[in-house]
Amino acid sequence: MKNQRIYSHYFNRFNESAFNSNLGLSLQECCYAVDKYCGQRTGVSCLDFLMALHFAWKYPEGHYGGTIWKMCRQKHSEKVWRTLSIVEAFMDEIKFENRLKSAIFMDGPDAYCSMHTDSSDFMINRPSDSAEAKKHYTYKRRKFAMRYAIAVAANTGDVCWLSSGHPAGSISDLNINRREGLVEGLQFFERVGADGAYLCRRDPMYKCPHRKPRGGELTEQQIRENDAFGNYRSIVENVFARVKQFACMTRWRHNRERHSIVARFVFQLIQIKQKFRPIRRLGLSKKEHEELAAANWRAAELHGVPAIVPEAKRTRRRPRERKNQPRLGRRRKAARIARMPRGEIKIGSGSGDDADEADASCNSNIQPGDPLSSDTDSGSSGREIANDTAVETDYGISEDRIKATRGRAPRMAKVGALLGMRAASLHGEKVDRLMRRKARRNRRKT
Repeated sequence: MKNQRIYSHYFNRFNESAFNSNLGLSLQECCYAVDKYCGQRTGVSCLDFLMALHFAWKYPEGHYGGTIWKMCRQKHSEKVWRTLSIVEAFMDEIKFENRLKSAIFMDGPDAYCSMHTDSSDFMINRPSDSAEAKKHYTYKRRKFAMRYAIAVAANTGDVCWLSSGHPAGSISDLNINRREGLVEGLQFFERVGADGAYLCRRDPMYKCPHRKPRGGELTEQQIRENDAFGNYRSIVENVFARVKQFACMTRWRHNRERHSIVARFVFQLIQIKQKFRPIRRLGLSKKEHEELAAANWRAAELHGVPAIVPEAKRTRRRPRERKNQPRLGRRRKAARIARMPRGEIKIGSGSGDDADEADASCNSNIQPGDPLSSDTDSGSSGREIANDTAVETDYGISEDRIKATRGRAPRMAKVGALLGMRAASLHGEKVDRLMRRKARRNRRKT
């Protein structure tokens, strides 16, 4: 594909994860945007669009961006800003009709909460004029910022409405919505969900959570309603979290007049990402789908019309059940390998007929004088196991002993019980070497 060839030319090699981390969009999302907004209609090439994506996602310095795209600093800046201004004007991903994908029934027979709205502040440089600096300074964030308000579909997260940039210190969220005319395009039965800051204005078009009265407490019903309302209203914060992944939205070094161009471009990209990677999916659970399907079939048979059954919501695939025995852990696998005689060690899961044959051959090769045999005392091996009475005949400790020793015995006894006497001796030699090495290192320091 053309996008892959261009990316590979400037970033040495193509990788989908690296493509996403360098440009902020997946390959599929980028191809959708290039096919729709590049070409003769806009006069923007695929290379210019990738440069604009990289600028918005990484926000590089001029010389760094020019080095990556193999051009001078001035030419890189001119191409980026030309592309941003043209593509932002042509993008139409944010539509007010997106709210109609789903409507949530809220509070009364004539009110539907179709959108949720909120605003966020994005940092800019300090304006040179003191009056402008006072307008843009927000005491909540303690920085100079531009404020943007958005409205998001209640159940899907699609961006339905975006305001222009306003000084963060001189206007409230509700005044932005009133000045931009958010509620003017709503139907008479629609409402907009918002946070508690809108509650003090008593605007009937906004649905807000219950606030605790002065000197009183919320009832159990109000607490449950606030929890249910917050589950849906949090989708606005999820959209802002995606926006602030772009580096240009967390720091700014250009003129603040250009900030609104980049902000609109980024919000349009977020809506493209929402199409391919939605924050929330519409649909029913499996149980709800079965109940609704049965009710629809009964109604269809009663009235003689075809039944309409919505699609069930995608669920996470369950892990595949293992047909064989469960795999042994790392220590048990090491213990089984340690019990095998030399020349017959088999690397595998340690389960099945091969493992039983290996254990049988192991037991048949034990000699009475061997330090791992059953008639050898634990003291003769040079190491004692805590609370040990006898060593089992299978070159280690039985399953009950392993469970009893785990988590209670000292480190040396635990290793000896789990890995066998041979592994314990090897572990002890390794510990001795490490201690000698540490002692030599301490002597050099002194």
